[in-house]
Amino acid sequence: MTRHPPHSPPPNLVFIMMDDMGAGDVGCYGSRLLDTPVMDRLATEGVRCTRMYGAPTCSPSRAQVLTGCYAQRVGVPRVVFADDDWGLETEFPTIATHLRAAGYATAAYGKWHVGVRERHRPTRHGFDTYYGPFLQPSQPVVSCWRDEREADREVPCSALTRVLTEEALGFIDTHHASPFFIYLAHPMPHVPIGAEPPFLGRSRAGLYGDVIETLDHGIGQIVDRLRRHGVLDRTVVIVTSDNGPWYQGRTGGLSGRKFETYEGGVRVPFIARGPGIARGQVCEEPLHLMDLLPTALRWAGRPAPPGLDGRDMSRTLAGTAPSPHDVLHLWNVYTPGAVIQGRWKLNLVQQRGEYPRRGEFPHLIDLVEDPEEAYDLSARHPQRVEDLAAQARAFADEMAPYYRKERDRR
Repeated sequence: MTRHPPHSPPPNLVFIMMDDMGAGDVGCYGSRLLDTPVMDRLATEGVRCTRMYGAPTCSPSRAQVLTGCYAQRVGVPRVVFADDDWGLETEFPTIATHLRAAGYATAAYGKWHVGVRERHRPTRHGFDTYYGPFLQPSQPVVSCWRDEREADREVPCSALTRVLTEEALGFIDTHHASPFFIYLAHPMPHVPIGAEPPFLGRSRAGLYGDVIETLDHGIGQIVDRLRRHGVLDRTVVIVTSDNGPWYQGRTGGLSGRKFETYEGGVRVPFIARGPGIARGQVCEEPLHLMDLLPTALRWAGRPAPPGLDGRDMSRTLAGTAPSPHDVLHLWNVYTPGAVIQGRWKLNLVQQRGEYPRRGEFPHLIDLVEDPEEAYDLSARHPQRVEDLAAQARAFADEMAPYYRKERDRR
């Protein structure tokens, strides 16, 4: 358990997650067209992870961040839509639930997307306050809710990044004197995209680039506000994305995109800066977004609850230990897509939406030598294929009662 000096509060946590931002959409990850000085600076002052994984779509990735469990285990295996009566139930405690019990003030801003019914909403899941759209916007304007009431009916999507950043800044102003947790989930660069002056038309990468540079500016405002209140150096700031890019955006040379469990669909940028985190390092260990919950509890000096799939990655981010995972499973809805063990990945099947790619699966990939997943090494390592396939079958058997339960509930 983390020990803090006498009378020293545990670190604050600001977790900023973009929607559909690719692994190659940030300067420090190799972008040549996008100017992201704030994210780049955070990487030089902290850790840049090159093998952070999420789910291939929005809602499952968010469920994993919030609960520290695979999305299939907590009943959010696919994207949630407005007419769905299911979502993340209160029987699954979230990171906010645990941190609020530890004395943190908790806030969620932005795209929620793990359920729209009253029982699924942020304030039922440990957040003291919430502002944003429950679902992904589908029109140029969107309705935003404050806590459990509709607050603003027609917020332009082009203004969302600014509006949500201002909400987070106000929370910092009010709560900087005691530990706080902010979960800022920007709806962009998922479509529909939009930007405001002075960023509109400024990027070398079109409107998509304008959006990324707006997001980078907003992150800079948050960092500056933390510094102004004298709490930056006792705040962990994390910047990431939920999954790979959709129509636009760079995967950083990785194969596949959103909806697929190829690396381009599930490997996301992840930058962390703050107390206990190595400075100016690149972490190449396989990690997962669901590791946030047990890691945050370690930083808060609290034990992780039993039954989590996520692992405490604090020592990995500190540069003193390898990945806490032996195996990682990548699923698309209830289809096992791949299993990862160290440098090795077994692609079982690839699925975009409801349409699997048929072919000669499985493929064994050496991700260190071949991150583009271009060459199948199955014939050269048959025992490794058998071992990884057995891991995947065992995990599918473990998940079977959960998806039967969800099928019956729906």
